[in-house]
Amino acid sequence: MSEPLAGAQALQAGAWQRLHPLSALFVAAHLLRHVALPVLAAVVFGRGSDWEVWAAVPLGITAIWAVLQASRYRYALQGGELVIHEGVLGRSVRHVPLARIHNTSRMRKLPHRLLGVTELHLESASGGKPEAVMKVLGLEAALRLEQALRGAAPTVPTTGAGPSFAQVDGMTTAPPAVRLLHRLSSLDILKLGLISNRGMVIVGTAFAAVAQKPELHRRFFGWLSVPIAWVRQAFGRLFESGHWLWLAAEIALLVLAFLLFVRLLSVVLAFFRYQGFRLEQDGEKLLVHRGLSTQVTATARLPRLQRWELVETWLHRRFGRCRLAVSVAGHDSHDHEHGLDPGGRFDELAPIATPQEARALLRLCLPALQWEQLQWQPLPARAFWRQLWGQGRFLIIALLALVAADLAFGQRVPLPGLLAAGLTLAAGLWVYCHAWVRFAAYAECGDLLLYRHGVLTRRWVVVSGPRLQQLSLYSSALDRSLGLCHLRADTQGRSQGGLALDIPCLPLAEARRLRQRLWGQVLRPY
Repeated sequence: MSEPLAGAQALQAGAWQRLHPLSALFVAAHLLRHVALPVLAAVVFGRGSDWEVWAAVPLGITAIWAVLQASRYRYALQGGELVIHEGVLGRSVRHVPLARIHNTSRMRKLPHRLLGVTELHLESASGGKPEAVMKVLGLEAALRLEQALRGAAPTVPTTGAGPSFAQVDGMTTAPPAVRLLHRLSSLDILKLGLISNRGMVIVGTAFAAVAQKPELHRRFFGWLSVPIAWVRQAFGRLFESGHWLWLAAEIALLVLAFLLFVRLLSVVLAFFRYQGFRLEQDGEKLLVHRGLSTQVTATARLPRLQRWELVETWLHRRFGRCRLAVSVAGHDSHDHEHGLDPGGRFDELAPIATPQEARALLRLCLPALQWEQLQWQPLPARAFWRQLWGQGRFLIIALLALVAADLAFGQRVPLPGLLAAGLTLAAGLWVYCHAWVRFAAYAECGDLLLYRHGVLTRRWVVVSGPRLQQLSLYSSALDRSLGLCHLRADTQGRSQGGLALDIPCLPLAEARRLRQRLWGQVLRPY
């Protein structure tokens, strides 16, 4: 009997399984993140003393603790449950029903891939901490456990071109076909990088770090003076006659160079995150494979999808593309606190796709959704005044404070200039609120409720009534004076952005009707 098949039968028979022998190395690396900074500071600032010796103490303790943790971790499948033994001083035995484990994800960073191991996370629909975080398993052991959890016969992928097979009761059967739903080409990832603004996050973090260190601050701006001097030398003669013209051109060139750098950085990050992106369907399971240096395989069951969001930014519309995001039961906004990189979550059906492709994926998840036949109900006209106050109150307060400060300090800025700027901003706000109210609307389609909103960035949110957990009506004093109300709903586990759905500026009677209708669906199982 081959070793992979023997391991599969042992797993089904309830035999105890251990982590990979290299688990202690990865557990130690995870623990060292918390002690590396103090140890490094002790070594650097205590040079020439005995600090090097004392700094090695926490490193040794961490390594010993990692070995003990990895050696004590055991798991087995027994009677429809996943039984986990773990702990060194405080030991625990957890029994997790297999039917409660809905989402799995495998993450393989470069060290994992070099050593042939993977990190496996098993999650239930309750949210919060994962039911099991296995650091680390061999790749074959992780695949056997995943397939056993979803009720399939354990199989091991073959290296050849043919399909893999499983043995069930002495018979050889082919596994169910996996259907490819969506994939990204290199051109798609390039467009995604140009559309996204992920590079700005890194740039903002770098600027924050530079601002904290005076030496880095001076060095950074000293480096920045080199391209500025080069630009002045190259184009200075063209602007000798007009100093203001040269200043405007210099600012424009620097802004353009900065924007190009951020977009280039976003493209690089997009390739690292989404290279090889594939969305596949295996029965009721959806699988996402992606990643260049860190390879991620995340799964979710179709019935556990809670919320869908179609996003179109201004740049998306220029490229004729959109993004389809999804929320899965059991995911929350505090994943990083539990040792799971949010990048390993199943949170997108299509990072970038044409509107037709995105709607086809929505129909796969929600067969009752007939997008072309939706009858969108606009918000009432008085929603404009609610939106105008909500968006403009801080602007009004800021302008009044600026005028008061200017008058108190001797009108250093001409009052007509302030008034002109205020009127310009007010006109822009007026146009923005009109555009927002004109686009915002909601629609009903069977058990589904849809809400769209936005101006530059447009969003379509889709929720299913039977999958909602909470419903509430909210109104501020201004809402009540206008006869308006918010309809708010949430799904199982908290959504990453807070609420799963928040429809503002609804007439009170209409909000109550929608809540009553949705509440009747919430009480029905799905």
